[in-house]
Amino acid sequence: PPTGSGPSSPAGGPGTGASPSAPGPSTPAGFRRYEAPEGFSVALPEDWRRLDTSRVPGGAYRVVFGASGDPRTLAVTYSRRAGDDPVAVWRDDVEPGLERSGGYRRIGAIRATTYRGREAADMEWLARGDGARVRTFGRGFLLGGGRSFSLRWTTPAGDWDDSANERALAAFLGTFREGTA
Repeated sequence: PPTGSGPSSPAGGPGTGASPSAPGPSTPAGFRRYEAPEGFSVALPEDWRRLDTSRVPGGAYRVVFGASGDPRTLAVTYSRRAGDDPVAVWRDDVEPGLERSGGYRRIGAIRATTYRGREAADMEWLARGDGARVRTFGRGFLLGGGRSFSLRWTTPAGDWDDSANERALAAFLGTFREGTA
């Protein structure tokens, strides 16, 4: 299972207020660093942009990235109300909502890990997305004080083991910075 900053298996556009910046030493070839107005940053494939942002009262949000014609997405979710056990957050807070969605099935156990020295947990699942079977790898990690992030990488289930998908997930996990959220 994925640990640290890279996976062992796979699992900014105009008007967003974000500033894409030139590749730095930790930005892989074919990717660019995206600086979100919310304070986090992550390397994205060069043709990707911010597709959607949803916010709820209390400061929580989800930002979804992708590209036109590309069924893969990365969702970055921030919360100010997470519990103190990242495995329990996936199991008790996230999974019940997924179970209500079409075709949900968790793959394996929710795995405790660390990410950038923080308590974290990984969960993988299958679901239906726009009529197609998709597979998602999620890594949630705690910042303290109830604050947390999750990174959710979703691809068509049949393409999960594609080397480009493995490379993208490794880039997201290796370059994500939470900033000052």
